[in-house]
Formats: sequence, structure tokens, C-alpha cells
Amino acid sequence: MKTKISTAYLMLLFLCLQNCAIITTESQPVSKVIMVENQTKNNLYVKANNWMVEAFNNAESVIQFTDKESGTITGKYLLGTISAASQYGAANRAYAIIKIQVKDESTKITITPESFRYAKGNIYTLYTEENAKNDVENLITSYELAIQK
Repeated sequence: MKTKISTAYLMLLFLCLQNCAIITTESQPVSKVIMVENQTKNNLYVKANNWMVEAFNNAESVIQFTDKESGTITGKYLLGTISAASQYGAANRAYAIIKIQVKDESTKITITPESFRYAKGNIYTLYTEENAKNDVENLITSYELAIQK
């Protein structure tokens, strides 16, 4: 009888562990070119810079490089918290590098999420690869709307 109960517990443990696989995301850039008629490079640069200031509303999101002459703005953006801080360690966070390039009548945004690891099926995992993909698409849409208005 005890061996049947022990076997049942072991099977349950294996099923739980199987559902908590460690996933490592890929760092694949997502780019979009946006055509904007009758807009100068200078005007688009100002709009892009303003968008970054508004989008980077967290102290861990920072603009790291700007060059008005080349029309380039680069920053590191906090996508989300993978797991919260606990007594066992610091919080794990997911970041992305956002690079914006502007020229007369067009702009290009490239978002490259950094690779990160999380436990699939773990109740303490707050941020997954699907969340990152959705956030990247939302950032691109937000940028496109800001540039076109």
C-alpha cells in the first residue's frame, strides 16, 4: 500500500516538474520602416526623441545615445519583471534595445529584446516570451502613431 502511495506521489512530482520547463528566449530584432510625407529629418528627430521620453516612463529605461546629425537615438527599455525579488535573490527583468533612425520623410525603429530565461508553468513567473512579443508590437504601434500625428 505504501509503495502505491509513494509511486503516485512520484508520478505527481514528475508531472509538476515536467510543466516547469526552463525557457530561454531568442534575441531577434523587430524592425519597421515608417514613411511620413512632408516631414524633415529634424522634425522627425524631435518627434522620435519626444516619443522615447514618454515611452521610457520607468527609471530603469534610459536613452543611452543620441546623435542629431546622423538622426539616431538608442535606448535600453525595461520590458517587464520576469520574477519579483524575494529573500532568495534580486528580481529578474527583461530589457530591449530600441534604436530609431530618421531621415527626410522616413523613420525606422528596431527593437531587439535581450534574451532571458523563465520557468514555464511556474506560478512565480510574471513575464514570458509571449508578453515580450506583445510589448514589442505595442511599442512599434505606439511609435508609429506618435510619428504620424
